[in-house]
Amino acid sequence: MISPRTNRYLTVLALTLLGSLSWAGEPNEVPIHLEFEVSPTPLAPIYPSSGMGGSEWNAFYSARPGYAVAIPLVPPVEWLPAAERGTMRNFLGREDVSPQNYDRAGYAEQKGGLSEQQKAFLRAVKPLLNNRRWNLVFNPPDPNGSSRVLLYAVTLEDARKMAQAYYQYARNEWWGGDLAQFIRALQERAKEIAQEQKRISELDQALATAQKTLADLGKTLPYRTESEAHEAIVELDRMLNTAQVEIAGITAKLEAIQGYREERRDEGRAVPQEATARLNMMFVDESIALRGAEARRQMATRLREQANRFVDAKSTLTGATSERQTLSEALKKHQGNLTNRQTDLETMRQQEPKIPAKVVIYRLQWPPEPTEK
Repeated sequence: MISPRTNRYLTVLALTLLGSLSWAGEPNEVPIHLEFEVSPTPLAPIYPSSGMGGSEWNAFYSARPGYAVAIPLVPPVEWLPAAERGTMRNFLGREDVSPQNYDRAGYAEQKGGLSEQQKAFLRAVKPLLNNRRWNLVFNPPDPNGSSRVLLYAVTLEDARKMAQAYYQYARNEWWGGDLAQFIRALQERAKEIAQEQKRISELDQALATAQKTLADLGKTLPYRTESEAHEAIVELDRMLNTAQVEIAGITAKLEAIQGYREERRDEGRAVPQEATARLNMMFVDESIALRGAEARRQMATRLREQANRFVDAKSTLTGATSERQTLSEALKKHQGNLTNRQTDLETMRQQEPKIPAKVVIYRLQWPPEPTEK
């Protein structure tokens, strides 16, 4: 059986958890605000590396995007799109997405508010940007520095929008993954615990009432078990039926005597003197008998009510005790479960993508285009 102290602990924990779950709304309801800094140092020249070639590289080289947003991959990184985890494809779009198949385009193209020039650029070069081995997107600045993601853009405004879309997408993925479903499950469990706590309180009150009823009845009733009470109820039912039949017969006799008197009076004939004395005696006898039968009926009714109360109290005591034991065991289990889940929730919270104080945008330095001779 759970102690009152544990009950209080569970109640406080459930209420605290319910309150703590109100911290998070849908992330896309809160726009992300970013501060930007354009680095005075351009990014190192970009040349095709080994294995780079084909139409995608030609498209990338021909487009010569003017800017690259540097996204540092610092913890927590669980929900930040990166090529090595394949999540960049969801952000930039998959290679098989055609310009006409807009619904299957990446998040940046659909939700980022990008220029048409930037969208065309992403559609043309996404195989390069999605592939980690070419190091166009996954770019460690130096051997000792942290890795970073580079988001390319044809204009400075598109660079800002790419960064905005990147963090908004990461926040949405973090929320829309397991977290939203996890929070809903925790809310339901916290509500269940609160309901179980309320039910245990109701059962405690019912048990106290039943115990008091049994103690009071035990002072007057001769039986102690439900079977004895049921036997008494059967016998009292017989007594009630007998008393009611007896009362009906006596009442009929009294009504007959009274009716005979009224009939003689209405006819203007006096009741013979010898009949009057006899009728008066009969009326008195039957009136006394009626009071006796009524008293027996009232006593049988009262005893039957007490027997019913005894049976109800016994039934409540048995049922409430069993139900309370079941609920107590469930609450003990939920206590550990809720505590563990609250720890898991804190872990998920800590995975929320952090918005940096400032995002650095680099100008890209391209080699000069060959001139015609």
